[in-house]
Amino acid sequence: MIFILLKEDFTYRDRLLFKRISRGDAQAFTDFFESYSVKLVIYVSKLLQADSWAEEIIQDVFLKLWSIRETIGEIEYPAAFIYRMTANRAKDFLRHREREIRLQQYLMRYFNNPSVNDTEAQFDYRVGEQLLREAIERLPKQRAMVFKMRHEQGLGYDEIARQLDISRHTVRNLLNLAMQNIRTWLLEQGGISFLLPALTWVLTFF
Repeated sequence: MIFILLKEDFTYRDRLLFKRISRGDAQAFTDFFESYSVKLVIYVSKLLQADSWAEEIIQDVFLKLWSIRETIGEIEYPAAFIYRMTANRAKDFLRHREREIRLQQYLMRYFNNPSVNDTEAQFDYRVGEQLLREAIERLPKQRAMVFKMRHEQGLGYDEIARQLDISRHTVRNLLNLAMQNIRTWLLEQGGISFLLPALTWVLTFF
């Protein structure tokens, strides 16, 4: 009975915080963050079976919460709401990582210049390689550098961050921007029918 009362008290408190947050109350937002951030980091670590990205995911969740603050004033169960947001963000992260791993495997094979026997396939390969490299060279300098370190040299986020003296979060953002730039440029070459089929990894990455 005491547990139920306490749980109801927390729910009531959270509803009040959400109402205040919806009106732009930064202190209420801080209070809610401090109440749930540690628990959510643990929750995400269990979902991912790793804790290396958990804190950044939770930061993304709370940034999203603040961006939609005007819509949350009437949420009945704020705790369930924030946990659902967190679960969805973690699932998005896992899908993104799976695509990135498959893309990296393809790019590693691609840049290693595998042997091709068929003459037409050789032509398609050369054209596709030229287009992809041109797309990469068109990237802003730092995005191109991070992309090459990740997908040509096979370096991890931590090593790239260490070498460039930037955060892992910045590495991830630069890679995302680079992929968006590459995808946009390749799509603009839509009249070219002989693009390598494997380039669909890039076109569908986001």
